[in-house]
Amino acid sequence: MQNFADQLSSNPQAKQLLENQKAIRQMLANPETRKVLQSLQKKNVGRLQAAAQSALQGDTTALSSVLQELSSDPQAAKAMEQLNKTLNK
Repeated sequence: MQNFADQLSSNPQAKQLLENQKAIRQMLANPETRKVLQSLQKKNVGRLQAAAQSALQGDTTALSSVLQELSSDPQAAKAMEQLNKTLNK
């Protein structure tokens, strides 16, 4: 079984993001990103990691569920929207 880092590097979109260290630093410095990360930290980390691994293998159901729960928090939903705008510029 591949470990999480190997799975990330084998996913073209994740690999592209990981190779762009400047984009990662900018994203992590973004206050909206920090709000989303804080909300995610309140969730079960094991559940989130399992959902991310499933998504990398093509099953996005669990990750969608986690993100839907997260978006029910108004502050996290606003932060996710801002983050999405930032990443899609």
